[in-house]
Amino acid sequence: MTNVKSDTSRAVKIIDGVWWVGVNDHINPLFEGMWALPDGMSYNAYLVKGEHKTALIELSRNGFAEPFIKKVEEIIPLAEIDYIIHNHLEPDHSGIIPLIYKQCPEAQVLATAKGKNFLEQFYGEGERVTAIKDGDSIDLGGRTLRFLNYPWLHWPDTMFTYLEEDKVLFPCDAFGGFGALDEGLFADERDLDVYWPEAKRYLGTIVASYLGHVVKAIDKWVKGGMGINVLCPSHGPVYRNNPMSIISRYQEWAKNEKGDKVVMIVGSMWGSTHEMGAIVKHRLEHNGLEVKYFDAATAEPGQVLGEMLNAGGVVFGAPTYDANIYPRLEYFLMLFRSKKKNGLPMATFNQNSWKVNITPKINSYLEDMKAQIIPPQVVGHGSPDEAVKNELELLADNLTASMKDVCFVPMG
Repeated sequence: MTNVKSDTSRAVKIIDGVWWVGVNDHINPLFEGMWALPDGMSYNAYLVKGEHKTALIELSRNGFAEPFIKKVEEIIPLAEIDYIIHNHLEPDHSGIIPLIYKQCPEAQVLATAKGKNFLEQFYGEGERVTAIKDGDSIDLGGRTLRFLNYPWLHWPDTMFTYLEEDKVLFPCDAFGGFGALDEGLFADERDLDVYWPEAKRYLGTIVASYLGHVVKAIDKWVKGGMGINVLCPSHGPVYRNNPMSIISRYQEWAKNEKGDKVVMIVGSMWGSTHEMGAIVKHRLEHNGLEVKYFDAATAEPGQVLGEMLNAGGVVFGAPTYDANIYPRLEYFLMLFRSKKKNGLPMATFNQNSWKVNITPKINSYLEDMKAQIIPPQVVGHGSPDEAVKNELELLADNLTASMKDVCFVPMG
């Protein structure tokens, strides 16, 4: 840890000729309108100066133009920017385009071909954009920026920008995390044990549907032999000392290797469904499995998805609600289907006090996810009696056997 932390209310020098000019967001409570931001969010942008030209990499979300411009103009007047580089056109990277483009009338705009299309669709600015190909580069005067296409991390337009001479990588949304940077810009200024769960939650939500592309991108970079001295993502801290600390974690998380962990999401109106959940949880833990238990009524979806990255099985529990699935539990079924949580062993139990069996409706989601549906799918009617308790324990035993690929010997 350094003694004097960087001040992110101003532009921050990263190395000679490279500055962070991003902003911190403590206004918006959700990212993408979905994911909680208890510690805010950073929208990182970077200025790179060569001997002859200056490039601005990334912009910011709408509503933050004033602090963004102020930081840029600590280094150079906005009108003197030569290149605006868009690694990605999602609005948290591009929302201030209308204002910035007006103030940079001579700047050349660079993006991928898909990015050019998005700029036309979102802002009517396609004509101004030069579409660049994988491997293209520009010379700033003694400094070379090379562009490398990495589509689906996590939009089809995504690319990385690489400062060759200094081995500085600007990887867009890859290697990012939730949280503002008030404590300092650099990773070595932070308590990373506190930050890593937020990075994992970010990966599990923002890039969850494209984890295979993360692994391929890292493999491509390693095989290409391109070193990284400094890693400058679009969200979260800058890694100036040990970029592999986050890259190795992303690689491990993105492999999505299944462990002996079960994620349980259980909803209950009056408590009896949680009584059933407690029986299943106790049995799974007795069988040697780690259990992450979430109340569907209060769980932050990002935390659930973060825990799903290396989960080996899932349990859903819900009561009947107006002859349908309890809505707060059904939200997680929809979310898991959207995020492609496919092929896992999944077990269910539910309360059908109105004599309406919601199991077929739950199964329609599980079948879409190509889940291994674990028997028995237990149906209760209020607090679990001895017969239901036995079925719930059998459910837990069968899930354990499926995850551990063994013939399970029930406990006596």
